[in-house]
Amino acid sequence: METSERYVSLYRKYRPVTFDGVVGQETVIRILKGSMDTGRTSHAYLFAGPKGTGKTTVARILAKALNCEKGPNSHPCMECEHCRAITAGTDVDVVEMDAASNRGIDEVKDLLESTRFVPARSRKKVFIIDEAHMLTPWAFNALLKTLEEPPAYVVFILATTEPQKLPETIVSRCQRFDFRRLSDAAMFRYLQGIRDKEAPRVTDDALHQMVTLSGGSMRGAIGLVDQFSVFGDESVVGATVLDLLGLPTDENLGLLIEALLLHNSKDTVAVLDQLERSGIEPADLLERSIGLISEYLLAKVSNGSMEQESARRFSQFSDTSLVGLSTVFARLQQQSAYLSDPYPLVRSSLLAIALDLLVTTEDSRIEEARRAVRFTNQVASTDTVTAPAAGSMPEKDEEPSSEPVIADGVPPETNVELSEQWNRFKAVVAESSNPIGVMLQALDIRQVGVLQDTLTITLGPKARLFKPMLEQKRQEVLVPAARTIYGVTELRFVDAETENPASQGDGENATDDKLELLKSTFDATESLFGS
Repeated sequence: METSERYVSLYRKYRPVTFDGVVGQETVIRILKGSMDTGRTSHAYLFAGPKGTGKTTVARILAKALNCEKGPNSHPCMECEHCRAITAGTDVDVVEMDAASNRGIDEVKDLLESTRFVPARSRKKVFIIDEAHMLTPWAFNALLKTLEEPPAYVVFILATTEPQKLPETIVSRCQRFDFRRLSDAAMFRYLQGIRDKEAPRVTDDALHQMVTLSGGSMRGAIGLVDQFSVFGDESVVGATVLDLLGLPTDENLGLLIEALLLHNSKDTVAVLDQLERSGIEPADLLERSIGLISEYLLAKVSNGSMEQESARRFSQFSDTSLVGLSTVFARLQQQSAYLSDPYPLVRSSLLAIALDLLVTTEDSRIEEARRAVRFTNQVASTDTVTAPAAGSMPEKDEEPSSEPVIADGVPPETNVELSEQWNRFKAVVAESSNPIGVMLQALDIRQVGVLQDTLTITLGPKARLFKPMLEQKRQEVLVPAARTIYGVTELRFVDAETENPASQGDGENATDDKLELLKSTFDATESLFGS
């Protein structure tokens, strides 16, 4: 049986081999071509930019331009022995090192040792160091002297996605070129050419979705085309791409955003359940929601086009509400980034929005009223809670946010210290119990203070909805966190209106429906706080 030819992935097959084939980096290419044609080349280059934008590809093309038998020139012939060997990756005078896996001083010393020897057959000996920011400080120190004054036949090309991590002493010795993210239009045109040859059943709608998902990375976009080129006889549309990659559709995201801004808790729970059953990751849910809101606002201000159903849903809300919601989503992204299971945090936070317990707008008047958390000075011996001054509390139906404003009369330096102490307390709580941490961020907390050996937290009226859950974890989670941050041995909740310990009477009766909804959503209180 005849052996079939080894398959080459599309991003390798369609990788540019000359400067003229590079897409979206016109300024960089123009300068490099000019330096080749004038002979004013540098001994060290730094290519910085996002992944998949052509840094390593251009480095190889630059090596060809320097070593072509008809060069150095901006149009390597692609026929000589040097051009063919560099294209195939077999040229002994072009050395590529991946600093992500070869980042130590020993590897760099081995590389520098080879600079002592002249090129075997080429004009220049080119060293391409990919992911250069991964080198250790000692490796950078070893590289520094040679990078400053290399032999005349040596050229260094450093490629990195994080140039800010490179020492300034290294950056200052290189000619720096910043590669920008490719525009959606340029990527779409390039993908169309590949699609017509390799994947004719992929529709333009699917290509647009691939461009969006690639985040400006041409390599990533071509990889998606490659993935769907063997999909079968069916046409590949945008929804197909999202389904295979486990991403929520714009329709589901629109339904969720609409339910949140209408404070429709039942629809919110229904959409979240559907997304969870579909295996949608919380990070993808939040990121794509932010992207969809941004797309709508951009289309609105630029008179651009957007999917009609999403535009209809969003048009019923103010821009302020949409921006506020995307801000909450962004904050949730940060809070859940390092959690092994971010679902409880994201789910409880979104439900808090739907129940109108979390700030989602940036309206200055509302925000002013909601900034009501106050801190009392820590005291060694006080038997009673110091009541806030008359008029200092917001009205009953105004919801404070988690952004603190310190009580008047407290010195500015104390303000900062107490605010940071409260933030540390919430962070320690969140490490022990994500849902409790979310509640402290979202709920109506009016005042925080240390009285004798007790941390006293004053709850607003609507915060009592979650009081049973807070009490359930008081000894296990809250008291240890208070002991760690405040050095106290006890914690209690008091009511904002009466300054007496918060009762579970009228407050619970007034919010039975919402409490039951919470319990059913999280499969009862024990399920929410389990593990």
